[in-house]
Amino acid sequence: MSADFASGATMVAALVIALFFARYWRQTRDPLFLMFAAGFLTFGLSRLILAFMDEDDEGRILVYTLRLVAFALILGAIIHKNRTPPPRVIGAEGNGVHPAVARGERRHASRS
Repeated sequence: MSADFASGATMVAALVIALFFARYWRQTRDPLFLMFAAGFLTFGLSRLILAFMDEDDEGRILVYTLRLVAFALILGAIIHKNRTPPPRVIGAEGNGVHPAVARGERRHASRS
């Protein structure tokens, strides 16, 4: 009984986390949040499927494959986020150039 409760709680938590990440994706359109939402949704669905299977069911390999996909989505999101360049920040003049450079000032490297 306790294991069923923990499994259900884990499923609900994963689905709620997926909803939070989906909401963050809607606000920012950052693919990291979309991939995290998909990963947690997949994890929650795997827990749901697992709840209806027998202990000795050979179809449990599907559940563990879904878990692998969920973790791969999350890992892929992290790798994708770290490999893409950061978005260009618009400077004070609105053209993406450092304000000192836009004014024609020369920036010198500090010498120790």
